[in-house]
Amino acid sequence: MRNTLICTVGTSLLNNLKYCDDAAIQEAFKAQNWKQLSLLLLERSNTDRLCGAEINSIASICDKGFLADRNRLIFLVSDTDDGRAMGNLLKLYFDYTRNPLNFQQVEYRVLTGLRDDSVQDFRQKGLKNLVKEISTEVRTFSPEAIAINATGGYKAQISFAGMIGQALGIPVYYLFEKFSEVIELPPQPIALDLAFWLNNYLLFECLETEQTAGVSQLEFPIDDPYLSSLVDREDDLISLSAMGVLFNERSRLQFAKQQTTILEIIPQDDTKPDAKNISLRDDHGKDVLMAFSQKVSRSPYVKSIVNSLPFNPKQKTPIRRTYPKGIVEFVLTWTDAGYGICIQTTGRNLAETNTIAIHLKQEFSQ
Repeated sequence: MRNTLICTVGTSLLNNLKYCDDAAIQEAFKAQNWKQLSLLLLERSNTDRLCGAEINSIASICDKGFLADRNRLIFLVSDTDDGRAMGNLLKLYFDYTRNPLNFQQVEYRVLTGLRDDSVQDFRQKGLKNLVKEISTEVRTFSPEAIAINATGGYKAQISFAGMIGQALGIPVYYLFEKFSEVIELPPQPIALDLAFWLNNYLLFECLETEQTAGVSQLEFPIDDPYLSSLVDREDDLISLSAMGVLFNERSRLQFAKQQTTILEIIPQDDTKPDAKNISLRDDHGKDVLMAFSQKVSRSPYVKSIVNSLPFNPKQKTPIRRTYPKGIVEFVLTWTDAGYGICIQTTGRNLAETNTIAIHLKQEFSQ
């Protein structure tokens, strides 16, 4: 049931108020009295051009019945004073219970780096944060609960919001300046190579976790030409680009839908769990590692525990490394000591091994 609307936000409403010939609006605008301005706007029809693109488009979305309920309204504003002012004003407007377009919960979020005085920040921070905010909502709730209103904001922001919606399976609405009602943007072809994502799963995991990493410190190959549009390079640092973040989110979403089917084609080991070989180093943490090894051996995709790993307390995610021949290095990150084991799985190639690694992480991480 679609009940959440995420809106990109521009500043056209502020310009409308600035040049409005209504004396009361002029006075409130000069005083930056956003509460009073929101009340004055409520006296106007929500289709009045003075109310701006955001209010006009939300009115149209609600009028056309694109939302089953008006539970949550989230405004994504620019990292500027005007952006924050817009967020505050729109929140006040839609928070009022006497507003016929009232939502149960209204909030605005500043997209750090989304500003027009720094191309680098806009590209490397602003657009990435746009992807992250929307994808977080999708992971927390579901694509079926969310719609995107991409009417307001920078042109690049509007375009990218549309791409995000299409990639994550969310309807995207837009109100053209001379139109009286919103339209749903048509689907855009967005390439998805799930095998490429699976083969490079740990690279995406590393860059997502670390944000940026020294190229010389990365343990994964980054010279594949397919990666050129998915990563940003600056000096000796590499990070996911906005498109890389979107590709990662879309792939994760699609993998979740297909995971059971993918696991079904991977061979299983029918050896009884207590008969599987467990070989550990005779040093610190052996009791903890033995207990975990016995637990993880219950998985039909685990053949044996090859060895324990040296301390690695800086490891942030359970899967440290994987190898095409089925080896998964699994770190017990929740121990604060970085205990780890080397698992021989039934994976026959890197994609299968990484699929098993994700499954083990989901099943056995605490």
